[in-house]
Amino acid sequence: MSNYEAVYDFYGPGRRRDGFTHPLLAFVGALYAPELRIDPQTVAELHRLHDAGVGIIVAANHPSKHDPFVLSSGVFDKRVRFLAGGTGLTKDPLFRGPLRPVFEYTGTVPVFRAKNYEGTAREVHDAAAARLIGVCVDRLLSGGVVLTFVEGTNSSADDLRTLRLESVKKGVGQMVRGVREKGGRVAVLPVGIVYHGREHARTPPRHPAVAAGPPILWEGPGAAPSIDEVRRAVRDGIGEALTRAWG
Repeated sequence: MSNYEAVYDFYGPGRRRDGFTHPLLAFVGALYAPELRIDPQTVAELHRLHDAGVGIIVAANHPSKHDPFVLSSGVFDKRVRFLAGGTGLTKDPLFRGPLRPVFEYTGTVPVFRAKNYEGTAREVHDAAAARLIGVCVDRLLSGGVVLTFVEGTNSSADDLRTLRLESVKKGVGQMVRGVREKGGRVAVLPVGIVYHGREHARTPPRHPAVAAGPPILWEGPGAAPSIDEVRRAVRDGIGEALTRAWG
C-alpha cells in the first residue's frame, strides 16, 4: 500500500489482453454455466446508455469466493457482452501469486483493503482509496464500465436473500458522486448472484443464477447525489435482483 501511486500508475490505464480474456471467459462460462436473468427492456436500455457514452457500474452482491468468475462470465453473455470489457476490482493479495496474470490480463485493478494493512497510517489508507475511486471515475467519464462487489467482502448469512443497507459500502456512492460532480452521466446496473445453497462449495457450483435489475441512472442538471442516497438506491436495486434470482 505504501507504493499505491506506482501500483495505480501501472494498473490504472488497464492491462487487459482480449486474446487472453475472451478464451478464459468462454472456459469459465462453460465451467460455471451461470444463468443470466435479464429483461429485454434492460438489455435495450444498457445498449442505449453505452452507445450514448454513459458510464455503467455493474454493482453486485458477494455471497461466494466464486463470484468474480460467475459475474465476469455472466456478463460475457452475448446479449450484454460489452459489459465484460469493463474494469474489475479485486483485493490486491491476488496479484502476488500465480493467479496474477488472470487478474492483470483481464484488466482488473487491485484494491487495498484496510484489514490487510493493519498498522498503516489512516491517511495512507484514505489516499490509496481516493486514487482508486479516481481511476474508476475516469473510466466512467469516458463511457466505460466498472464491475464491483458493493459489500467489499463475502456476504454474511443475513445478506444472502436480501441486502442490508449497512452492507453496501461507500465505494459505489463515491464513484457515482465523483462522476456527477464532474458533470458526467452514470448508471448503475444492480446484480444479484445466487447459488441456491452452494455458495460455499469448494468446487465450481453449476448453474448459479445472475439476475440484473433495471439500470439506475443519474443524469441531467442538479446537485450530485449524496453517497448515502446512492447506497440506498443500489441496495434496493440489488434487493429486487436477488428476489428474482431466488425465484
